Amino acid sequence: MLVFGNNIIELDVVDSTNSYLLEKSKENDCFEGDVVYTHFQSEGRGQRDTNWVSNPGENLMFSVFVRPSFLSATNFFLISKLIAIAVHHEVSRICKDALVEVKWPNDIYVNKKKIGGILIENQFKGSIINQSVIGVGLNINQTNFEGLNATSLKLESLCDFDVKTVMLKILQQFEKLYFLIQRGDFSEVEAKYTEALMNYNQIATYIVRNDTCKGTIINVRNNGLLELEINKSIEYFQFKEISFVL
Repeated sequence: MLVFGNNIIELDVVDSTNSYLLEKSKENDCFEGDVVYTHFQSEGRGQRDTNWVSNPGENLMFSVFVRPSFLSATNFFLISKLIAIAVHHEVSRICKDALVEVKWPNDIYVNKKKIGGILIENQFKGSIINQSVIGVGLNINQTNFEGLNATSLKLESLCDFDVKTVMLKILQQFEKLYFLIQRGDFSEVEAKYTEALMNYNQIATYIVRNDTCKGTIINVRNNGLLELEINKSIEYFQFKEISFVL
């Protein structure tokens, strides 16, 4: 039986699934593995408060509560790697012939079009991660994105999907990986993330400080920094300090 998804709160509408769990956690009313899932978010958010737009009932929007106190605060990005791999695994299973990639720091792409995003909100206690709320948005059955560079499982596979079933598959994969790192085994997670990472070990074009440059991703550290080789020197970037040119 799943720990992650054993207790699912299903809501027709909510402002944000992350905000819902964060409020519950303030009341000490959250347990590891609790999930909130909604058919529509009125104020869905992406990284750094960018908006997440989704048609009601057509896509997957959920958040899961975890207490990864076994991880040091300097390794907080491992949680992002875990959920990215879990989503990547399920999308790859469905879109068998497509190029499915994780775009640092928090997006999932299929054939260079965005299909999903991740928003993680951590709470630290001293040198450890006290709690994390992991939000996932995944385009499932929506087919009209009004000119955005986006796609969905339906557009890629020409099939309709039960949204909740897709969520449970993602949670199953996430749980497997979560228990691995809980035991101190990071190797499989690091290998799977690197394998899925967009532009890894490839020369690609980026925008840095308003200038276009060529660089090669050589690592994503567990503190979230993107490690890039530019002109034979190594540079490190935080979120929003660098843009991908797709």
